[in-house]
Amino acid sequence: MDYITKPTNRKELRDFSVVFRCLFGITDPNAPFPVLEALEMIPDVFKGAYFVIVEDKELPVTVPARCLLNGPDDFKIEIKESVYRGAFEKKIGAYLGFICHEMCHIFLYKIGFTPIVERSFGNNEIPAYKSVEWQTKAICGEVLMPYDATANMHYTEIMKKYHVSKDMALYRDEY
Repeated sequence: MDYITKPTNRKELRDFSVVFRCLFGITDPNAPFPVLEALEMIPDVFKGAYFVIVEDKELPVTVPARCLLNGPDDFKIEIKESVYRGAFEKKIGAYLGFICHEMCHIFLYKIGFTPIVERSFGNNEIPAYKSVEWQTKAICGEVLMPYDATANMHYTEIMKKYHVSKDMALYRDEY
């Protein structure tokens, strides 16, 4: 499910990603983003936000993690235990990406990209520039794989340096 929010573009999201990284103390534009260390800082960076690790059966099979808005300043990120363990123990890029994605939902909400009641169902697609999910995916990619630092990198180099999934690195390598 997706929601409409105020419009933006990749350039603006790229600029916001620099701010996001700085909120977690990452000022080196070439440095990998330490997802799990940043996750631990969530309550300090975003007041009212926290995360919990839940048993896999508590979330639908297709949902590795989710961010719930319980009130204006009450965000809960739920992460499947297998996803957290895979990110922590094996540094699985996709799992790190899922966690970062949920963190980016909070950031975008806090800077004014709040969902509008209108949402998409079935084939009623929302244009990317107004889509909460597209915006979150885009800024997550920019946070994990800084554009200028990865501009001339092959996807395998991106995967190795930035600990992202092959799909994410391939997507970055294409644009």
